[in-house]
Amino acid sequence: MRKHIAPMMLLSALAISPVAHSQDAALDNAEVTTPAVTTSSNIYYIALNGLRVRSTPEDAGKTMGVLSLNERVRLVSPELINGKYVQIEIIKTVNKMLPSEKYYVVREYLSEKVIDYKEFTGKYFTVLNVATETLRIYERQCADNSCPHKMIMETEVVVGEDRDHPAAEKGKGRSVLGSYRLTGWAKFYQDAEGHYPAWYKDGYPDLPKIGENDWTDWFKSKYMPADANGKKHGSMRGAFGWYAGFVAPNPYGQWTHGTVGWGEDKDKYIKKTKKLITNIVSDPRSSGCTRNNNEAVAFIRQIIDTGAPMIKIYAKEALLDQSLSDYREDGKQWQYIMTKKAGEKADRAEVLQSLKVSGNEVDTFWAAKRAGGDLILDPKSPLNQILEVGTYDIDNQPTVIEYTPGEKMGKIKRSVGRKGNVYGVKSQDMSDGVFYIDAGVLSGYHHPKAILEVSGFEDEETPPWMNISNLNR
Repeated sequence: MRKHIAPMMLLSALAISPVAHSQDAALDNAEVTTPAVTTSSNIYYIALNGLRVRSTPEDAGKTMGVLSLNERVRLVSPELINGKYVQIEIIKTVNKMLPSEKYYVVREYLSEKVIDYKEFTGKYFTVLNVATETLRIYERQCADNSCPHKMIMETEVVVGEDRDHPAAEKGKGRSVLGSYRLTGWAKFYQDAEGHYPAWYKDGYPDLPKIGENDWTDWFKSKYMPADANGKKHGSMRGAFGWYAGFVAPNPYGQWTHGTVGWGEDKDKYIKKTKKLITNIVSDPRSSGCTRNNNEAVAFIRQIIDTGAPMIKIYAKEALLDQSLSDYREDGKQWQYIMTKKAGEKADRAEVLQSLKVSGNEVDTFWAAKRAGGDLILDPKSPLNQILEVGTYDIDNQPTVIEYTPGEKMGKIKRSVGRKGNVYGVKSQDMSDGVFYIDAGVLSGYHHPKAILEVSGFEDEETPPWMNISNLNR
């Protein structure tokens, strides 16, 4: 049993802030510098949380720091370098920045105006009920919000560990509630210091074997990348999984991402964090982020675009329509192909078109590879881009997780399984309001009075279009 303790402790200590904390280890002893700006022209706003700033205009360029959403920079020249990079001068940043003669960022993430996304005009949004550790995607059915929203997917997740946020590390602890908007996605994310090497990166060692991997495998040094001297680096391979989604405003480094394991592992590593023995030897939850299984986060990435609302609440759940008359269709599936290609989504039909191969070719290839056979492919074959082929069983049936009063549970009891109250909020501190999970609306809800912190839009506890009063009933 002892061999499991260290990995669990590492997981609970996972540093998951791409903005406020991701550069600390490398920059603590560095001189903080903000390059001088000589003109007010060509001013742009950063359109992504945690945009990497490099010393050279290439993907392999050294990361000097990161910029936060809506921080300002001046474009030195509009000319694209290597097809996507531009040189900038930084006007102001709250993040540490290593000194460099020049700074470069990807041009795609510069905007001429402040990015807000507050006004919701899209089709899909997500609601994370931290209390029940359930993330749901909803489809808006009426533009004026006069009819119930339709839940198209729900999935069990892991939220932040049950502890107060350290004063110097806001966001490292319980998940912070609030109304946020998605500001961007990253595929195979890796922290800047490389403590948690990417799930996949060209040149990295092969992953733990599909179908035969164990929790502890993802912590073994043989799966970690080595430096030029052959020294291995990294504590946990693939900790951020397949995709990571960033939110704003003021997320305190808390976002939504995948986890270790293959798609085929389904939610095995999500449920493992909620076993009794796991919670006795450590606190295996995240440092504040929302951890999904990799199939689920790939589907979320497929559906949820930049600007979509991501709402975090702590609520009691109920059904508005006890008969669930709008949920007669069960057993939906989503077929995916996970590839090595940066930024690419995983929808099977889209990937087949991108790779210019047939479904039969892919299935024949994957059957042989999954069986462990020796494959001889032309190095130029697009099939070499494939990492995994699979089918995600979408849970599209709303399932209520009942609230258990905090005064009836100790910390270990509420950490095992799902009790509808992961942080043990007492009855007197819980809102009398309800989250109707089949309709995606709230009635009389307010965030709990104790324990939890709130961020996001300061003037929006929850979006007005989630209020049950909008419905024509």
